[in-house]
Amino acid sequence: MPSSKLLTVLSLLSCLALAVLVRAQKPSVGVSDRERERRSLAANITRAINSAEADYLRKQETFANWDTLFGNGYFTENGTKWAPESFPTVAHAMYGRDKEIVPGWKLRLNISNNGKSYDLLLEDTSDPKCLYAIVSDERGVIRQSKALDCPI
Repeated sequence: MPSSKLLTVLSLLSCLALAVLVRAQKPSVGVSDRERERRSLAANITRAINSAEADYLRKQETFANWDTLFGNGYFTENGTKWAPESFPTVAHAMYGRDKEIVPGWKLRLNISNNGKSYDLLLEDTSDPKCLYAIVSDERGVIRQSKALDCPI
């Protein structure tokens, strides 16, 4: 039977592990629910664009700019089929051809390397001070960013 000191140490370690796990799952401090929803929308729009780009590359052997994706029906005023099932708002968003592809989000999608790569920046137009943005490229990795003086 283990000693009481060993049980105490194991209990403390268990509590510490649980506290670390809970802290890791806790949402960002100071970020409102509305802001988390907006950021989630942007991340999921970016996932949809990455998926559409992968499909376009498979069919055309090159990546496409926004006008091409929009013109070929990947994104329309009625939505997109490239939205993740877990986030239906993206599927039914009203996309447009302008730089602000959905209300509040401005897209910069640059194709380079003779159509073999792209850089995507989806910027929050309601955040002129910190310039929150979602960034991705042909690898499909999605990142978030802000101006250096602003916490993420």
